[in-house]
Amino acid sequence: MKEIRLATKILKTLVKDRIQYPDKLVVDTIGVIARCGILLILYGYVFKLNDGVINGTTFLFAVWSIFFYFSFSVLRLRDISGEIMRDIQTGNIEVLFSKPISYLSYRMWWQVGSGIYSFVIITIFATLALIFIMGLPSTMTMSIFIPTLILTFICGAILSLFLYSIVGLLSFWIEDINPVFWIVDKAVMILGGSYLPVALFPAFMFKIALWSPFGASQFVTHTVYETWQINWYQLVGIQLFWIVLLGLVVYFMFERAKQKVSVNGG
Repeated sequence: MKEIRLATKILKTLVKDRIQYPDKLVVDTIGVIARCGILLILYGYVFKLNDGVINGTTFLFAVWSIFFYFSFSVLRLRDISGEIMRDIQTGNIEVLFSKPISYLSYRMWWQVGSGIYSFVIITIFATLALIFIMGLPSTMTMSIFIPTLILTFICGAILSLFLYSIVGLLSFWIEDINPVFWIVDKAVMILGGSYLPVALFPAFMFKIALWSPFGASQFVTHTVYETWQINWYQLVGIQLFWIVLLGLVVYFMFERAKQKVSVNGG
């Protein structure tokens, strides 16, 4: 119950703040238009040169897959690693440890809350714009699409938070985690289908994206393809496996970290 109250308080506070000061929404909107828009224009030209089909995939499927990646990225869950590092470097972590709340829960909900307003607004308007301009693939009109999309989105968000929390917690042992963050973040970008839709991956690269936590955190990009209708339960199962495994890693790292703070901080 305490966790629910904490989450609700954080989300309400941050959403109200974003509504009063919409600067972040403007920045996020420009970022999505600049990166996603230019990328879709480029792929439109490439598909046109290949008679509208590449590797058995049409431009319409590629458009929605890329859009889902950039829409998910608006949440900026990846930033949790930097926030944890700053807490540790500034010593703020010791203050937060003394509070009657779970530090990781607080930090995760804060990260969700800081991006959820921009995510909802941008996703709604961009989805309507894409429907008007491009239309919907047949796979997105099936009854199973929305429930499985929501399920894999939630699993992807949890997995992303765990993955980047692990990177952030390394700050207890590594002074600067940025090199590790860059490696993990680029792996997520590549295997998640940010600039190359997963349907266009070579076979070996697709397997890595399928079975690694980096690709699994972005399975929302798989939901538009026809194969999703028959293998969604397998992909969600892979996400759940990594959530449990990385959740345990986060737990044990955090327990060791608390001991380190206790020893060094008194």
